[in-house]
Amino acid sequence: MRPFKLLLGNPAYWSLNRRNVTRAFALGLFLSFVPLPINTLLGVTMALLMRVNIPATLSGTLLTNPLTMLPLYYAAYWIGCTLLGIDTRPFAIELSWEWLTTGLLPIWKPFLLGCLVMGLASAAAGYLLLGGIWHLTLVLEYRKRKDDGPAKASAAGKE
Repeated sequence: MRPFKLLLGNPAYWSLNRRNVTRAFALGLFLSFVPLPINTLLGVTMALLMRVNIPATLSGTLLTNPLTMLPLYYAAYWIGCTLLGIDTRPFAIELSWEWLTTGLLPIWKPFLLGCLVMGLASAAAGYLLLGGIWHLTLVLEYRKRKDDGPAKASAAGKE
């Protein structure tokens, strides 16, 4: 691990502050729609370049997994066709180099446009949702401490 210490030693890659984690999670969600099986490698590389939390980026890339990949990619194709105003046609997604070089050719424009749109939308939604939940938990914790503070202080004074 020593060769990687210099590369991975930056505290930003592991810090748990709201700005860093929400940006990293949004990056992972965006990269999850890259239609190549390199999401994890791309996620780590982009997290290193952008100096954001690596585990949060990788957790965002897990949106597309073997169970969710087909429905999400079909939705991306449908969205791309709708935006381009063209009719959808039946196709089968296959995780192989042959499909990437031949099967993707007739549908690449709407498919990639749909992947871009869904990636941007999921990144924005993930950023806002995670940031909102994080903020809400901080506010609730602050209010709980504020409400518990005087009661505990007066109870401690009576003893």
